[in-house]
Parts: sequence; C-alpha cells; structure tokens
Amino acid sequence: MIKNVCRILMYKYNLSLWSVKERAPLPPVSLSICVHFAFPLQMQKWVVICWAVLAVVGADVCPDGGLCKEGETCCNSPENGYGCCRYENAECCDDHIHCCPAGTVCNKALSGCINTTLTIPWVKRTPADQPKLCKSFRMIKAYESQEDDNICPDLSRCPAEFSCLKGLTKFGCCPLTQGISCPDGKHCCPEGHDCSSDSRACIKKEIVVTVLCSDGVSECPDGTTCCETTEGKWACCPLPKAVCCADKIHCCSEGTTCDVEHSKCIHSSTKKEMPMWAKLPARVRAAWENQKEVPVEAVNNTGTENAPKGTTANLLPPSANDVPCDDTSACPDGTTCCKTQEGGWACCPMPEAVCCEDFIHCCPKGKKCNLEAQTCEDGLISVPWAKKVPAIIKQKVEVKDVPCDDTSACPDGTTCCKTQEGGWACCPMPEAVCCEDFIHCCPKGKKCNLEAQTCEDGLISVPWAKKVPAIIKQKVEVKDVPCDDTSACPDGTTCCKTQEGGWACCPMPEAVCCEDFIHCCPKGKKCNLEAQTCEDGLISVPWAKKVPAIIKQKVEVKDVPCDDTSACPDGTTCCKTQEGGWACCPMPEAVCCEDFIHCCPKGKKCNLEAQTCEDGLISVPWAKKVPAIIKQKVEVKDVPCDDTSACPDGTTCCKTQEGGWACCPMPEAVCCEDFIHCCPKGKKCNLEAQTCEDGLISVPWAKKVPAIIKQKVEVKDVPCDDTSACPDGTTCCKTQEGGWACCPMPEAVCCEDFIHCCPKGKKCNLEAQTCEDGLISVPWAKKVPAIIKQKVEVKDVPCDDTSACPDGTTCCKTQEGGWACCPMPEAVCCEDFIHCCPKGKKCNLEAQTCEDGLTSVPWAKKVPAIIKQKVEVKDVPCDDTSACPDGTTCCKTQEGGWACCPMPEAVCCEDFIHCCPKGKKCNLEAQTCEDGLISVPWAKKVPAIIKQKVEVKDVPCDDTSACPDGTTCCKTQEGGWACCPMPEAVCCEDFIHCCPKGKKCNLEAQTCEDGLTSVPWAKKVPAIIKQKVEEKKVPCDHTAACPDNTTCCKTKEGRWACCRMPEAVCCNDHKHCCPNGTTCDQTSMSCNGPSGSTPMLQKVPAFTTGAPTTVQPTTESPTTSSKAEEEDKEEEGMISCDAHTSCPQLTTCCYMKKFEKWGCCPLPEAVCCEDGSHCCPKQYKCDNSRTSCIKGEVVIPWYTKIPAITSDEAEPSSVQCEGANQCPEQTSCCKLFTGEWGCCPLKNAVCCPDKEHCCPQGYTCDILSRSCQKLIMMQLERVPLTPVYLLEPEPQLSPTKHKDIKCDDKTDCGHDETCCRTSATSWGCCPSPNAVCCSDMKHCCPTGYTCTKEGSCIQNSKLYWPNWHVFLANKKRALIV
Repeated sequence: MIKNVCRILMYKYNLSLWSVKERAPLPPVSLSICVHFAFPLQMQKWVVICWAVLAVVGADVCPDGGLCKEGETCCNSPENGYGCCRYENAECCDDHIHCCPAGTVCNKALSGCINTTLTIPWVKRTPADQPKLCKSFRMIKAYESQEDDNICPDLSRCPAEFSCLKGLTKFGCCPLTQGISCPDGKHCCPEGHDCSSDSRACIKKEIVVTVLCSDGVSECPDGTTCCETTEGKWACCPLPKAVCCADKIHCCSEGTTCDVEHSKCIHSSTKKEMPMWAKLPARVRAAWENQKEVPVEAVNNTGTENAPKGTTANLLPPSANDVPCDDTSACPDGTTCCKTQEGGWACCPMPEAVCCEDFIHCCPKGKKCNLEAQTCEDGLISVPWAKKVPAIIKQKVEVKDVPCDDTSACPDGTTCCKTQEGGWACCPMPEAVCCEDFIHCCPKGKKCNLEAQTCEDGLISVPWAKKVPAIIKQKVEVKDVPCDDTSACPDGTTCCKTQEGGWACCPMPEAVCCEDFIHCCPKGKKCNLEAQTCEDGLISVPWAKKVPAIIKQKVEVKDVPCDDTSACPDGTTCCKTQEGGWACCPMPEAVCCEDFIHCCPKGKKCNLEAQTCEDGLISVPWAKKVPAIIKQKVEVKDVPCDDTSACPDGTTCCKTQEGGWACCPMPEAVCCEDFIHCCPKGKKCNLEAQTCEDGLISVPWAKKVPAIIKQKVEVKDVPCDDTSACPDGTTCCKTQEGGWACCPMPEAVCCEDFIHCCPKGKKCNLEAQTCEDGLISVPWAKKVPAIIKQKVEVKDVPCDDTSACPDGTTCCKTQEGGWACCPMPEAVCCEDFIHCCPKGKKCNLEAQTCEDGLTSVPWAKKVPAIIKQKVEVKDVPCDDTSACPDGTTCCKTQEGGWACCPMPEAVCCEDFIHCCPKGKKCNLEAQTCEDGLISVPWAKKVPAIIKQKVEVKDVPCDDTSACPDGTTCCKTQEGGWACCPMPEAVCCEDFIHCCPKGKKCNLEAQTCEDGLTSVPWAKKVPAIIKQKVEEKKVPCDHTAACPDNTTCCKTKEGRWACCRMPEAVCCNDHKHCCPNGTTCDQTSMSCNGPSGSTPMLQKVPAFTTGAPTTVQPTTESPTTSSKAEEEDKEEEGMISCDAHTSCPQLTTCCYMKKFEKWGCCPLPEAVCCEDGSHCCPKQYKCDNSRTSCIKGEVVIPWYTKIPAITSDEAEPSSVQCEGANQCPEQTSCCKLFTGEWGCCPLKNAVCCPDKEHCCPQGYTCDILSRSCQKLIMMQLERVPLTPVYLLEPEPQLSPTKHKDIKCDDKTDCGHDETCCRTSATSWGCCPSPNAVCCSDMKHCCPTGYTCTKEGSCIQNSKLYWPNWHVFLANKKRALIV
C-alpha cells in the first residue's frame, strides 16, 4: 500500500515515475487492462493511478527486461544490470550486492540492516530472470494538450513519461520513455527489443560486444586486446589490457613486461617468469557491418608496450566461387544478387535471400520484407532486415544495351523513359512504368502515385525509383523539329517562344506552351500558372521546364527597326529603356510598361504594383525586355562631356568615382553625390532613402551608364612619377605594392589603408570606412589602377646584386632568404618575414598591426622583388657538393644532406628542420626563437643547391658499403650497414636510430639526451652499396674454399666444411666448432672460455668449386654468389643455391645433411628445418618432436623435400601413382600439366586444378590468391599453395618408423606418449602424444589444450571471436604425469 500511495503522490507532484535511489521504475506489465479508460485531460492522473494499482498484481519487471518474483524489488548494479531483493519495497544497498527490508537502512560497517529498535544481517541480491520473451505494452491514444506533455509530430500529446510512436494511421502513446512501435500499430516494446510477429511479445536483441581495433575494420572478442602483427594487420591477445610484445607475435598479461629474447613474461614487481601468449588473427568486419551501429568496448583497446599504429586490415581477395549476377557483375559465395535503383547489382549478405522492393535491403530466405516496419517477417518472428553491399564488377565483358532511339540506349535489364528535356533516362527495372513527372518510374504492373511518391497496385505500396541518364550513342544524326529559319528543337519535343523572343524546347511532342514563357504541359492538358501544374480536369501533374533551342547557322534575321541605330528581332516589340536607348520585348505588338524594364502581351495592361499583366479576366507574369540590336555606321548625336567623352542625345553627363564620365538617362538631370545615381530635373537626391524628392512626390533614382569614349583625343593626365599617371580630375595615391592608383576626385586625401580615398577637406575614418569633416559623413571612394607610361626607365631600389624593389619601396628579407618589397619608402621590416610597417612605427606581431603609441594601422604585405638578369649569384658553400644562396646559412638535415636557413649567420635548430636568427636560441617545445626578451616564430629551411660534377667523399663502412660525407656508419639488425645523418654519431641499440655526438640514446622516450636537454633522435638511411667488389674467400686447399670470415675444418670423411666464425677452433668430433680463444667441451656440447660457456656451432659443407658468398644457417635459404649471377638465374626462372646448384622459382634452397648437397623446399622463403630433410612455410617454426610446422596455436604437417621416383627405385611403402610411377611414403601423387606424375610433399593432399600445386587434406585450392583455404569455426584459415615438382631422382629418405621417444640418454617414452620433466634431473611420460607439459612438473594436457593453475586443461578453440565462450568454458582435468 505504501508503495502505491508513494507512486501516486510522485505523479501528483510531477515527479519522475522512477523509484528513489537506484530502484527500478514502476512495472507497466498490466497497463493493457487500463487502456479501456477514455483519456481526456481530466483522466490523465487516473490512468497513472490505475497503472500503479495494477502493477503489484504480477511479477516486477526491471528496466533491462529482467523479472523479479512477486513481492521482490528490482535493484540496479552498474556492472551487472538489475538484481532481485527478496523483500518488498526493499532498500538497495550502495555496495550494489546487498539489500535490506523496508523501514531499515544499510550499514556497511556492521554488514547489516538497522533501525532504531533492531539490527539484522543484510541479504544478498539474486540475479533477475532474463526471459527471451516479455509481454509487449499496449499503446494509448494521444490527446490534445497539457503543459508538461510530450508533443508528437502531428501536434498531439502524450504524458511526460511516455514516448510518441507512429501507429498505423496516427501517433499513439507508449508507456515507455524509449520505445519502438510494433507492426500492429497498437503495441510497443522497449528499445533494444524486437516485436514478435503477432506484436504480443518483445524479443530482446542479442548484443555481441567486440573490441574494435585502431584500423576501424578489425575486431577482437570481448575480454581480449588488439595487437599489431608483423604484417601490419591486427591480431587478438586472449587477455584483457594485455601487453603487446615488440616481436609483434606474442603478448603478456597486464603488469608484466615482454622478454622476447627468452620468450618469457616477467612480472614487474615479483619478477616471476611466465610463458608468453600467442595471438590469433582478428576478424575483419565486412563493409555492410561498418554501416550499422555495432556496440564496441573501446576503439583504442590495444596493448601498452610498443602500441602499434592502426593500419587498414587486408580484406579477403575475391573468391573463385562467386555467385554470378549477370555477365558483368558477381557476388561472393554465400550471398545473393539483388538489383539496385540505378539498375546495377548489389550483394545481400545471405544465401538465397529475398530482395526488398526498396532496392536497398534484403531478408533471409522464407521471410517477407515489411517496408513500413523495416523488418523481415514470416508470421512467427520479426527480425531486422540487412543492407546490401556493392557487387563485384567483372572485367572485359560486353554489355547488351536496350536501345531507346538511334542516339541513346539503356543497360540490360532496365527501361527507357523520356526526360523533361526530351532526352532519355534509364529506369533500373525491366519493362518498368515511366511516371508522368519525367523523373521516377515504377515496377511492371504498378501505377505511379505522384502525390504519395509511391508505386501502387491496389495491394501494396512501394517507393518509386529514380531514373539514371541514358547512354549516348555516337555518330548518329539527330532529326530536329524546325521552329523557324534560325532555330530548331530535338526530335520528340515542341518549339515554344521565350520571354526574349527566341525559342525554347518543351521535352514532349505536341506540347502546350504555357503563358509564362518558361514551362509547358503535355498534349491535351492546360497550364495552371498559380499551382504550377498541368491539368485536364481529372489529374494534375507537374509542368516541365523548357530547354534552349538549337540555333541554325547562316540564316539572315529579319529585324524590327526601332530607329536609325537600333532594331529588335522578328516577332518582338521595341521599347524605350531608362537610359534612353532601346530594348526588345519578346512578344509581337507588345505593351511597354512604365518602369522601362518590363512589357505585357497585346491587349493587356501593366500592373506595376503586382508586377503582372492584366485584362480584367486573367493575370499573367510580365516579361523582361532584352537589349536591342545596335545598327552599325550610324552617326549618333551625342551630348559632349569633355574632350574625350560624350553621352547619348537626351541624357546628362555625370562624374564617376573613378574621375571619368557616366550618362544619366534623363535630359538636364541632377547628378547625385554617390557618383552612381541621378535624379530628374527639379528633384533632389535622398542618399539615405535612395530616392529623388521635390517635397511632393518621391520616385526611384536612376543608375548611370558608362559614357562614350571619343577616339583620337589626347588625354591630359596627372603625372604620378616618371612611369605612371592618373586621368585629369583625379589624384595619384600610393598602393600597398608600392605602385600608383587613381582616386576619382581632384586633390583628394589618400587613406592609410592604401585602397580608399576621400574628397578634399575630409579625413579618412578607417573604422567606419567613411570620409568625415565633423559635419557630414560620406562613403569613401575606391581607387583605380594608374596609367603606366611606356618606355620609361624605372629607378629601382637595389636589394643586392640580384634583386631590386620599385622606387618608393623598401627591400625586406623573406623566410626563404630572398627579397620582397614593402610598398612604403624607408619602411620597417617585420620579424615574421611577411609584413612591414611605415617608417617610425613598430610591428605588433600578435595584433598584426603597426603601432607608434598613438595610433594603430593595418600592416602591409610585401610583394616579390624584381630579379635582375645576368647577375652571378654568390653562394655560401656548405661542402664540396652543396651551397646556399647569399645571405643564408647552411644547416644539416636529418638525412645528412644540407638545407638553407633564410637568414645570415643563423642558428641551426636541433630538430634538423628549423633555424633561428643570429643571437637567438631554438625553443623546440614552443617552436619559437628566443633571446630572453622577445619570442619570434622560427623559420623552416629550404633545400640546398647541389653543385654539379663534384666527387662525393664517402665514409667507408667496410669493403662493400659506405655512407655519405658528414654521416656515420651504423650496423642494422640484419648485419648490414645504414647511415646516421650526423658526423661521429652515436648508434642506438635498436639498430634503427642514432643520436648526435656526446648524447645518449633513450630508447623508451625515443630521444637523445645529455643530462641538460632532450632532442628527437634521427632515423638512419640505407648505406651505399659499392659496386664490383670481389668477395675474399678463405681457401681450404686447391679444391675447396670457405666464405670470408669463416674457418675451414675437416669432416669425418676427410672433406672440408666451413665454421661460421673467423679463426675458429675445430672440434675433435669433426662436426662442431668454437670461437677463437675457447675450447670444445663435447660432453656438454659447449665452448668454454674466460667469459662463460656458449653452445657449439655446427659446420656446413665447403664447396669444391667456388664456395657461396655467404654460408646460411640451416633455418634460412642461401644467397647467390653475385648480383650478376642472381640476375642470370632469375632470367632462367631458377633460384641459385651456390655456384653450381639451383632450385626452381617459388622454392627455397635447403642444405640436406644426409647427402651433403642442396635440396629444394617446395615453398617460397621457407624455413629449413634442422634435421636437414624437412621445411616449413614462412613464419612457421619446425617442431622436431612432432614432425610438424607450428605458428602459435596452428599446427600443420611439415613438408618433405623429395621428388617422384619410378617403381624400380621405390620402397614397398611407396605411394602407387599409375603404371610404373610411385611417390615416397607420406606424399601424394598429382598429375602435372605435362602429363607426367609429380609428388606433392603432403599426405592425402588435394591436387589443384592448375596441375602445378597441391594443398593439405581438408583444404581447397584458391589459385587466384595462391593459397589453400579452409573454413574453421567461421574463420578462413590460409596456408600457401605447395608446388608439385618432377625433379631428377635422388636417393630417398627412409620412411618414418614408429619408435620410442627419447627423453635423454637414459629415459625413453612410448611412441604415443610425451616426455615431460618431473624435476630438474628426472623425466616422466605423459599418456598422450604431442602433449603439453604443465609448469608444475606434475601434470600434462592433451595437444590442443592449455594448463591452468587450478590443475585443469582448457581447450584451444583457435580463439576465433564467435567461439570465445567455448574457449572460456571448455575445460577438462589435467592428466597425471
């Protein structure tokens, strides 16, 4: 009872319907019982009271859709949503875990509920039930008004706690603050839910929370971290807030650091070592997913160590299994082709989908599109529809067009429709209906509803489509409709007169021309000028706009003469203009209106106020006149203005602002003071009202027109200097550029902005932009360019030997070190190198003004200086190869070259980009130059001048590489050389950056420091490779040799092998070697020396006829002996292993220990395994214990390097191909394109259709992307294609026999077991092959599982994002070792 009364009172006093503190809102589950009440204004409160009373009948519904039992209370928790307290009207505690009965308060200190009489323990909340379905809410009718109500779009209203939703015909009120309308228009559901098919229930949407990586397209599951990979893509670390390791392969948990060298994660505080985690590929979102709002946790949820920059994820290449749409387009496998509004194709992301009629969305198979609700329905359930994505365009396919006429066509599957212009457009549907508005079209069998802008057939209404332009055919002669002798319209159109008396084309045949001279209507309809439509008493359609007619050439026009000098075109009427000339009304025998601008048809009168033509019956728009044609060779009687200008007869000469003459179109007129307008004789100019007045009537003033310039009259100019002059009656004024301009008034005042001027006796008011004298304020005038005198030598102000500025200007330096001209004599050059100020003023850089303590004026911008010709520039030499212009300073760049600071004796900043004036210091943080008094912007350096034909002195790194002069050689990670762009620089330990001499590299901060200042480090550039340098070989004897920096050692067989160290110690086992100064310890297989013990190195065979240039480790492929040799081999399609051995392209050379010769791994850039017989794909590692290739959690069989053999060479275990052809055990027979049999180095392999490659079992060949694909857990797994080769037969390896697995010299485990350590000195056998040994040395897990601290095994589900819950939930007990 207290609960209900409280809620009623809350509504009465306009409080929220939400409970106090964190309790849930009142549950509206029984509202549908109350909706039968009428809902006038007086009954609002009763409805809410009814709602509150009935709320206690059933279960309590929490805002998130959860359900609590009858008599329980919903309590909110920010982390876990809503829970249930078992007490009615309970007190929800602030710890978000517990609650107390009504009438008590929570006490954290006592962990209980207290009041004045008792203390009882508090109780823990229970989770609310989260049913998939909950009952929908019945909407109530909207009403007319209430002050605090929500206003719906149709101006009806709903209570403040309700939401306005569109029903079937009008808006209704949903008893939810945020709701959605159900398809029946009578019920609603909370936001985040879908309505059921019968609108009686609400279905909660499943929200998949993902972590969006920085590239915006890759995502990882919730609870993981985005980390960048070595390829620049994104992968998922299976830990939240993980640390991404610098190798871009592994990651560590939060609070640890990566020890990449030892593959460990080290805890920051306890220093405890843990194994690294491998990352799994991130999921790339499709384009259509990015167009929808998908909830994500955080865009920047990436690891903390070496956080990679976001890069665009690589989308999958198009598959060969595409769904063809037509000859030109296709959709990916598993999608459906759907037509677009433009007539093209888009892809619905579902197989056998239903294409919706709006041409944008689609629905799953078996469902129907509900255009109004934007859902897909089947009578049982309603789901959101999907948006289509663009189809794939096929290349080189000829499109079959639908011909419209001889000149136009539309694409296949579309329909030709006429446009308003009389041309053609394409409706993106076959056999479509063309709508009468000439813009839209409808599907076959439907009618256009112009008013609703839809297509209807009496059953369903769908949006109409917009047409696209038709294809124009070339070289087709168009048949025109002739209008008269001079004009014509295209075929299928109608000629109509224009206002100007010419012709325009109505885009319809036999059309009706409207009286406004602009529009037209279809045949049989009348123009409704007021409604701008075409009507016939039955239907009203929009009118069409006419387009210009085609002008025929070489036709003599018959003019209507106006007087001896002017005429109008045939079919028009001559009318006087305000200027006293003639204009043409575009109608025959027209009425000329009194405003001198417009005209009306014959028989109508001009209505100046309404701007129409009337005859007492109908009113039509008036027409605007166009200029008359001026006849040639007619002597005009002019009114002379001066010796050079004159005005037409019946006009008056008036001065212009520029000092010239203009003509007022009235005799003996009054010239106004604004120099633009004039008034009739006897009237005065009212500048403020822009009218002409005489105390009785006010009329508009007239605008003057330019005067006629008389020819061959000598003008008396006002000289400005030796090169410029102004017209008579004007004044010379300086411009900002230092030249001259003319003020259109005699003895005028030149304003300080260099643009305007004022009459004599007035002052310039720059702020108000007026001319004032204390009595009256008039607009100022704008100056016009001065007249340049010819053949006058300009006296320049020399800047240096190469540049100069015009007379009356000042030379100022630019940022580039050149010269610019300030348009004032003896000016002050500002420190920003761009502006300048008048003599005696100072530059205020902040305010961008020139000041002297009294007044502030705008500063001027400098203009480029004049470059003198044929002057030798004196450069400032930087070194033997570079120089800077005179007056600049040479500064080093980051690349080790030179740049020029545009100031003499400048200070070069440590960022290698900027510089400062002499005497100032560079402030790198503020990007300014400072001296303790003033701070000015720094300047940017420009490239130095490269001197020609100068030999550069390089700094030699070794016999093969060198760096430019003034740089330093630094080692790279690959063991080569790079160049630091500074002399005697410090090479940083990351092998990428370097620091200036005397500074230390701070790898963490990426800076160079010396204890005083910190500057950015520089990046090294590649070293110069010296040409034609012969490698020095170490001769073993006259038959064999080893590469430079190696040592010759004897083998057991008496041959030579190469130790990969100079002056090495050859061990007595004839297999290993040790560094100089150490001894071989064959017991521990190590090299003992003063500094400790290091592992032995294994020797590689020497070469009897010319050793290779470098001896590679067994995990890498060899390099060629020389560049020329490599190029020769590549031309032949082979990869050189040594001077005499090569492998085919797209393979890798690997040394085969057993035969002491080279073999070919059938993979490009492969990893050669240490057993000398196998190899793995790039970025995989060889696992000798499993005879597999591993990369993170992915394990695939490794590849055997053996060719096909014939039956007489085969062992009994060989694989039979056909006839006498066999392949070794653990391989597969594949037919080559030559017809011969080849061997794929994979067991039960899939032979690709190109008859050159093969794939592992269970994979499919994708020749286009040159990879093998397999869909695993909805994620596409790829491995490279494996070539099938037919080589010369070689001695074969014996097949692998099952035998016990050796743990050490004393301990063995069964072939189906795994060796695991039980202590530092003892071994145990795990009863599972290829098992994972747990770190507690007691347990082990089967392959594919991971050990946990609790003693269980978690299955590795490949950590694909849709199955993350499988990874977290799928556990089993660990096995006992």
